[in-house]
Amino acid sequence: MVANQPTSASDPATLETALARKVKRLTSASGQLTVPCIPSLLDHYMEQFDRLLKALGQNFTPEEMQSLRQLVQRKLKEGYDTSPHSRLLFKYEPPDPTQGLTNGLKLTVVNEVLSMEKKYQRWLKSRKGPLFGSHPDAKLMDVVKFFDNPKTAPILDVGAGVGRNTLALARRGHPVDAVELTPEFAQIIAREAKAEQLPVRVIQSNILNPALQLPHNSYQLAVVAEVISHFRNNEDVRSLLLRMCEIVRPGGLLLLSTFLAAPGYEPDRRVRELAQVQWSYLMTRSEFNSVMAGLPLQILSDESVYEYERTHLPPEAWPPTGWFEHWSQGRDVFPIPKPPISLRWILCRNN
Repeated sequence: MVANQPTSASDPATLETALARKVKRLTSASGQLTVPCIPSLLDHYMEQFDRLLKALGQNFTPEEMQSLRQLVQRKLKEGYDTSPHSRLLFKYEPPDPTQGLTNGLKLTVVNEVLSMEKKYQRWLKSRKGPLFGSHPDAKLMDVVKFFDNPKTAPILDVGAGVGRNTLALARRGHPVDAVELTPEFAQIIAREAKAEQLPVRVIQSNILNPALQLPHNSYQLAVVAEVISHFRNNEDVRSLLLRMCEIVRPGGLLLLSTFLAAPGYEPDRRVRELAQVQWSYLMTRSEFNSVMAGLPLQILSDESVYEYERTHLPPEAWPPTGWFEHWSQGRDVFPIPKPPISLRWILCRNN
């Protein structure tokens, strides 16, 4: 027998395992999975992450997955509490690029926080055409037809955007105060109003800001269109309505739009959180009645925004934007033909 002769493994399974190990060493993977910060979808997200990691040949221990779950749970809550437009970034890469996948993956979980103002600023840079439509809301213009003398019927436009309602009302002769949160939008309104010498005062502020001073019993009409859809809780809706009661004249009107659930439908936590992410803050009828309780507001009409605007806007103005039809029908939350939520026009008299 010759000493020190090299030995070789001829077992096919052993060779296959060795080959797979070598290929894994030569294989690298890095990437990012981005999801909205919706805390109630924690289980769903963890299933996604687990499938992704296993597809890359990574088998984390139960303890490691539990640690990852706790981190993801904390980041989802932090992001959602800060802004409903926050995103969770799940990043993965080899700890050592030269070792491929043999040394596992380095995981990073961080939040990308985006405020409503920042999102709208992006709209200005990335979107073409009128951001919210080229015509004023048909419901609003029908309501103001009942005012005999526009000059004596001042109006407050809350969340005025780039001024499609504000400017149309001012051209009709109404003195208009426009409250707008996004600075760039407020500047657009001010510039247009100045160019046309319209009776418009632009106020760059959050309507819920306690420091915002608005004249009491002053406005014949307050319009709050596509604003409550950005809210985060019913207490803020109540605060808004209380302020409107203070500043609208007795006998004056409040026109607002808000998403309401269909009778008998009770949205769960997932739906409510997704609705906020999709700018569709949602209340049930019972919740809306509670928000209105004790206020001197008499509801005069309650109508579908989608149906009213589709019926009364001129043909060239429909749809107002590429997103309006889906959004106003609740299909940004439920992408089905007949969602159990919708945007409603609520017209009230301040008694």
